[in-house]
Amino acid sequence: MNRTFLFVAIGLVLVTGACSGESTPTAPTPPPVAACQSQNTATVYFQNRSTSNLTYDIVWDGARLTTVGPAQNSQTYTVVANVPHLLRFQVTNLALLACSQGTPTLTTCSNNFYFCAK
Repeated sequence: MNRTFLFVAIGLVLVTGACSGESTPTAPTPPPVAACQSQNTATVYFQNRSTSNLTYDIVWDGARLTTVGPAQNSQTYTVVANVPHLLRFQVTNLALLACSQGTPTLTTCSNNFYFCAK
C-alpha cells in the first residue's frame, strides 16, 4: 500500500507539474507583406501604337527611360507609387511631343500601361 501510494503521489506531482506551467499560445505567423506594399511601388510599361510608323522615346520624370518602336511594348518598370510623375511620348531624334503630356499617379501595387497612337 505504501508503494502504491508513493507511485500515485509521484504520478500526480508529474502530471500537475507538467500542466501547471504557464503556456502562452503562439500567434499565427502573419502573411508576408508584398514588396510593392512595403516599398510603396507600382509597375508600368509603355506601348507604341503609332499609325505613322514612328519610334517614340518615353520620357519619365524628365529623363529618357526607354525607346519603343512601332507596335512594340517596353519592358515593365517599377516606379514610386502615389506621387505624380511626368510622362512624355516624344518622336525619337526630334524631341517633338508625339502625344499630349501626362502626369499619372500610380497606386501602390498597381500594374499600368500607357500608349501613344499618332
